[in-house]
Amino acid sequence: MYGKTRSGVALPPVLGNDGVLLTSDSGGKYYDLVSRGNVFSLVLTAWTTTTAAGNLIAAAAAAVSQFALWNPTGSGKNMALLKFATWPISGTWGIPSLFHSYMSTNPTIANSALTPVTCNNVGRSADTVAGYHASAAGTALTGCSALKVIRSANLYITAGTLSALAGVGYVDVCDGDIVIPPGFGWAPTWAAAGTTTLGGYSVTWAEIDI
Repeated sequence: MYGKTRSGVALPPVLGNDGVLLTSDSGGKYYDLVSRGNVFSLVLTAWTTTTAAGNLIAAAAAAVSQFALWNPTGSGKNMALLKFATWPISGTWGIPSLFHSYMSTNPTIANSALTPVTCNNVGRSADTVAGYHASAAGTALTGCSALKVIRSANLYITAGTLSALAGVGYVDVCDGDIVIPPGFGWAPTWAAAGTTTLGGYSVTWAEIDI
């Protein structure tokens, strides 16, 4: 952004991480990316079977997953995670601390989601390069590699039934500290499945030319 300080001192032009001139200091730090149609969200309002094997840490290759995101080889863009959220709905939770995990070989399945990927610039078409999967019952991520942990998602749900967790929701503001380059993918992975645990997911990311 550029302009003047309150005392009248001129500020120099500033480029964003994608090399584009920042033109406004209003609307928050993601305003420029969102206004250009480079920020997207994927939501699974509820999964309908217990936590899938593909959403547990160290998931095997091609495991059944309920939520995953990937960047196709040759896309020409990096995908930077901005925000991730999850929420418990029912079931008995074990000790399910949550982790961000990655795949080094992407699924070969078609994109699929109960609700479409949306562009966060509301009303603009979601012209995303991302591959994505959000399935209530879960589907095998055919062709994908085994998952490896990136870092903790800074989320921890205490063991117990939903009655002890009512109204709880968890948000990890990634703020671009996880970048998915072309040919790699991402999935949220729990440390334990619990018993018939049901919940939901949401992830928001930016797509930046490389």
